[in-house]
Parts: sequence; structure tokens; C-alpha cells
Amino acid sequence: MIIEVNGERTELETTTTVAELLAKLKVPQEGTAVAINDSIVPKSTFAQRTLEPQDKVDIFSLVAGG
Repeated sequence: MIIEVNGERTELETTTTVAELLAKLKVPQEGTAVAINDSIVPKSTFAQRTLEPQDKVDIFSLVAGG
């Protein structure tokens, strides 16, 4: 299945949850927000929310600085 992650085409071999995608990309869930098709996904549903073909996924990480 093909999805788009942060503007880049990404191929997934099986049904994948948001939590599994983050793990595959080595992105920690802590401090991370995810939007699918321009809708924010609640962090409490990362493990249940499955991705569908052609989904547009945007991953945002908090960056501290000053």
C-alpha cells in the first residue's frame, strides 16, 4: 500500500497503525503529533488507528530551543 509521509511517497507491506509507522520510522511517540489527511490523530488512538492506501500523513515533532 502506498501512503504519503511528510510529502514523501512511502510503501507499506501490510496494514499498519500510526504507532507501528512511528516505530518503523524510529520516531518517538513522546513529543510527536500526527495528522492524517489534515485531521489530528489523538495520541491515545495511535495503536488503533490504521492507515489506508493514499493517506497523507504529517508527523510533527516538538523541538526545544531558545
